[in-house]
Amino acid sequence: MTAPTPIPPERGPSPEAIAALEEGIRRFQAGDPEGAHEKFGHAYRRAPSDLRIQSWYGLTLVLVEKNSNLGVVLVDGAVRGPRYDPELVINQSRVAMALGQRVRAVRALERGLAQTPNQPALMAAREALGRRQRPVIGVLSRRNWLNRILGRLQHGWTSRRAAKGKPPPSDGEG
Repeated sequence: MTAPTPIPPERGPSPEAIAALEEGIRRFQAGDPEGAHEKFGHAYRRAPSDLRIQSWYGLTLVLVEKNSNLGVVLVDGAVRGPRYDPELVINQSRVAMALGQRVRAVRALERGLAQTPNQPALMAAREALGRRQRPVIGVLSRRNWLNRILGRLQHGWTSRRAAKGKPPPSDGEG
């Protein structure tokens, strides 16, 4: 019987992959998604199993290349990984918003906040998405044509009031 082959210790991403990831994040935050995508692609080729790299590369695949299939797979796979990271949840939410899936984006952030309540980055991302107002006529569905028309009118009215510096009228919840 032969001796078992030792399992090599798990290695992290290479220094080149980490440098490319950090440069990609810098470029993304500076408003250059194309440049960030290039760097994330370089990092992904060097360390395809790193969850942060998968998440960022998946995000820019959706934003830059409009490849929603692979992008969503990478971002969702990174979130389901063994190590929880709020940054990955925020990227999942960004992908959902880029695809016009606001409900999915909110759910991702709510799940993240359930795991780490009061996490500042998650709270800021959730607040940036905003909250839905109650339907104008509560007994009707939110999707009812009358609620939709009245809701648009109400939104326009409150937006104009806010632009003039007037506080919105109180809705009794306070």
